[in-house]
Amino acid sequence: MKYLIVVVVVLLSIPVFAQSDLEYLNKNAVVVNNPKQLSDSVYDLLSPYKSILFGEMHGTNESAPFVYGLATLFAKHGDSVLVGLEIPSRSMNAFKEQNTDGSIFQSDFFAHPPYQSGKESVAWAQLISKLKNNALVKLFFFDINADDPSGFRDSLMYQNIKNEQLKHPNYKLITLSGNYHNRLNTANNLYDYFIRDTSSSLSKNICTLNMEYKEGSANANFKKGLEIKQLGSYPSIYNSQPNLEKYLLLFSNNAEYQYNGFYFVKTITPASMTGH
Repeated sequence: MKYLIVVVVVLLSIPVFAQSDLEYLNKNAVVVNNPKQLSDSVYDLLSPYKSILFGEMHGTNESAPFVYGLATLFAKHGDSVLVGLEIPSRSMNAFKEQNTDGSIFQSDFFAHPPYQSGKESVAWAQLISKLKNNALVKLFFFDINADDPSGFRDSLMYQNIKNEQLKHPNYKLITLSGNYHNRLNTANNLYDYFIRDTSSSLSKNICTLNMEYKEGSANANFKKGLEIKQLGSYPSIYNSQPNLEKYLLLFSNNAEYQYNGFYFVKTITPASMTGH
């Protein structure tokens, strides 16, 4: 399949601190040498949170290994973990019935995706494959199904997550979705419904993370079908340190950033789609 190459420049909207950005970065960044085998420093940073909402721009290879690393890191420390993916639950019926590698690819979401978004990737399928037999990890899928009642999509997705959490109240929660859904200070998105529901434990101890990058490309759909898009961010302190090619950073509560923190990778690469 031939792809159109499109170049897009993305602003890295990191806030300015009272102390220098470089000083804050050097003091607080947690280096990630291998996203699939995260260090105890990552655990120390994120273990106080009940829910971790991780957002990506769909169609890259870099988010799924980080989510795998988070889930297995918590499991290594004895935590039970719910891992929710932004996939319609009924489109994964074959996998839910068989729990095999083959049934992942036979499930409608990966075999016959109704909408090419970049999520139906080999990277996401491999994430499911690698977590499915971990006794301390339970996978679930929270996007809406085609025949669900009409309404705000994010409201329905939140309800799906809440229903799963009610079955497993003592589990840590990790979600992987598009980075609009977990953005702070956005009306009627997934995070907004999390914090509105003060009756639920999900409204407490939430950490929202975005995946940031300096350059690279994604197999993304910007309303014209899947294309390889060349992406980049303007140079900043946060994407220009030679000793920080992959790292995790959380911000102070008063930071003017759309998430509580981010996972940075210098270069993103386009994910292959399972149906191609």
